[in-house]
Amino acid sequence: MTCPPDAGALACALERYLSGDAEAPRRAGFPHAPAALLLTARYGRSVPVLRTADALGEDVRLAGIYRGLALAFDAYSHEVKRDRREAEQTLAVQVSTAFDAVVGWLRESNIVADFSDVFTDEDAYVAGHLRLLAGVLALCAWEVGHEPARVYIRALLPEILGLADGHRYVRVAIGLMEDVDPLHWRPGQGALGRLALALVRGGHLLAEASRGAPQPEPAWATAAREMAAEEAAAAAAVANGPSLLVLASVSHLPGLAKSGESKPGGHTGSTPRSEWAPVAGRRLRLVRVPDLAEARATLAAEFPDDTATIDAILRPLSGRAYVSLPPTLLLGPPGTGKSRFARRLGEVLGLAVTVYACAGVSDSSFIGTSRQWSTGRACVPLQAIRRADAASVLVVLDELSRAGTRRDNGLLTDGVLALTERETARAYQDPYLECAVDLSGVSYIATANTRDGLDAALLSRFRVLEMGPRTLASLPALTRGIMADIRSERGLDDAWLPGLDPEEEAVLAAHWRDGSVRSLRHLVEGLVAARDALATRM
Repeated sequence: MTCPPDAGALACALERYLSGDAEAPRRAGFPHAPAALLLTARYGRSVPVLRTADALGEDVRLAGIYRGLALAFDAYSHEVKRDRREAEQTLAVQVSTAFDAVVGWLRESNIVADFSDVFTDEDAYVAGHLRLLAGVLALCAWEVGHEPARVYIRALLPEILGLADGHRYVRVAIGLMEDVDPLHWRPGQGALGRLALALVRGGHLLAEASRGAPQPEPAWATAAREMAAEEAAAAAAVANGPSLLVLASVSHLPGLAKSGESKPGGHTGSTPRSEWAPVAGRRLRLVRVPDLAEARATLAAEFPDDTATIDAILRPLSGRAYVSLPPTLLLGPPGTGKSRFARRLGEVLGLAVTVYACAGVSDSSFIGTSRQWSTGRACVPLQAIRRADAASVLVVLDELSRAGTRRDNGLLTDGVLALTERETARAYQDPYLECAVDLSGVSYIATANTRDGLDAALLSRFRVLEMGPRTLASLPALTRGIMADIRSERGLDDAWLPGLDPEEEAVLAAHWRDGSVRSLRHLVEGLVAARDALATRM
């Protein structure tokens, strides 16, 4: 005797993967996930016991297979911490052996391998369980290159064409037939991933042949395809363009992660090793220099009073393979838009921008802090590199002249001096990672209202460019930018908050006299408030 499979067990069946109802594991995912899900659906967290199987109405053979799988998964969860490769090989052998045993029982009992899930008597119950288990184990075994699993699934293809929702199964079959060897296993391209791609490809082929509307692909397939395209584009950019090895390895750090193992922006765990594994051992792209004439035109249109400053910054990039700006200090009175100019410069050049507020900073944590402290972290430029997944980033040191001057916990300016020295940046010893990192691709732009209070060594290290008050020539560009910011803050578009009309611009020109972007923002907000007040009276 045995109990019929419940809905949870049937949800793991082979046909759900073939039809695309179940999402296939992504490449480099756990290949035995279907078997683990089936085991959980049947027994939860408990382990089948053979001596009580018959009393509970369970076939002893099936209980033995399930018990073997439960023990195999339990052993894998312990062994993988010591030797992942050996644990994966051992589990693959155990799953393949279980598959061979189940297929052997099917042949001994003359049970035809199909997708039937109708159970009417004891024999049908056992047959249904064996077919269900064989199909799930076949998918797992195929993922690790077990040839008999390929043969088993190939034998099911004729039946695929005749099921109730045959159209979806035909999509799989046609998609597979487009392949040179549709069922040939390749590392990283096993059964589930290949069948999922075949489902999408077959649907497109059928839609094209019938000249009908294409079948919408599942959301997970679209996301997987887009992710694969992004990864391929990123890899091609690194392979074909300039790149830099920022962090060689994390093998010296505590934790279990391997260099380059996880994805940037994803879950990184709680150890320093897993936190920095995504960027370790990988060459990160250096941002290519864009069309400088186009970049200049864009910046000049937004900052017409600063064309000389724009030219001075862009000129050193001519003839370079990647964007690398010399340390630059923007000097100017308050409200001249120095921070916005620096941020827009980085964006136009294609750099990820990190704005570091220096006002009131009274320590040297900018250069990183040791792991011996509970609040230890890597230096700010290295954090920016990890977020951008690129070796070229821009760090804007905003209001540098207002940084603290106490030396109790170190000075910010001392750290800035160290990181802006190119030779030091090439092999900077980060106190958190306790190893050398290459930060030579990082660019720095600082802003300050005055030279007063700035270290003489800092002024000699940075190229100083002065920005004066804004003139009426900048008024149209500045008001457009301010209106865009207000729309973004309110969640509106141009139709609900149009730009200023000539009469409003004339009012601004008459009342804006100090050349400060801050005061202009106040004036524009006043005009928008006046619009709102008039609108409520209409």
